[in-house]
Amino acid sequence: MAGPSGLYAPNPGFIPPPAPRPPSEAQRQTKPKRLKAHTVTSRSFSIPMVPRDKKGKPMLPLNVGIMTVINLGDVCMREHFHTERYIFPVGYERYLSTVDPNIEVVYHCTILDGGDGPKFQIVPSDVPDRPVIAGTATGAWSNIVKQANAIRNRQHSNSVSGPDFFGLGQNTIKHLIQELPNADRLRDYVWQNFVEGGPLGGRHAAVIPALPEEY
Repeated sequence: MAGPSGLYAPNPGFIPPPAPRPPSEAQRQTKPKRLKAHTVTSRSFSIPMVPRDKKGKPMLPLNVGIMTVINLGDVCMREHFHTERYIFPVGYERYLSTVDPNIEVVYHCTILDGGDGPKFQIVPSDVPDRPVIAGTATGAWSNIVKQANAIRNRQHSNSVSGPDFFGLGQNTIKHLIQELPNADRLRDYVWQNFVEGGPLGGRHAAVIPALPEEY
């Protein structure tokens, strides 16, 4: 309803919205979040020839340097089972004993389905009843390295790249994991290109079938 001046009078039941609160000190000092840019780019790598059966499948178990891959596992399409750098199936590796400082033992590394994300399990062959399980590969291996340093009275850092110790950063293993069904459908993983039998240059891990006593 218009008033005498031709302006509309406010509704008697109208409640004006509260005035906006000024930003707090913490809000004023907080920088706006930046969108995360990819830090990994697609590259090409030469790797040794992989021993394969008549169907072209890798001959497992397979020694890749000091690591023995028993089972490549399955690609999981759910969130947290891959990053832009790694896909999380299964890897195996040797490392120092956490019980006897004079021997080296085999560490059986397995990636488990934890429901809302992967669980990284490490079972030392000298104490198989004491598995280490963590929500990240680095968390699991940091525990192992800490124990290994303690048994040797070493004041070394316990920091470690868990994915690398699981074998997931090794180019031949990454190549084999990328060959698994559905690996090419992962949303965030940045695909890498591997050429078997290309010029290797420098040091590289030998790739040979594993003998039964080696795992």
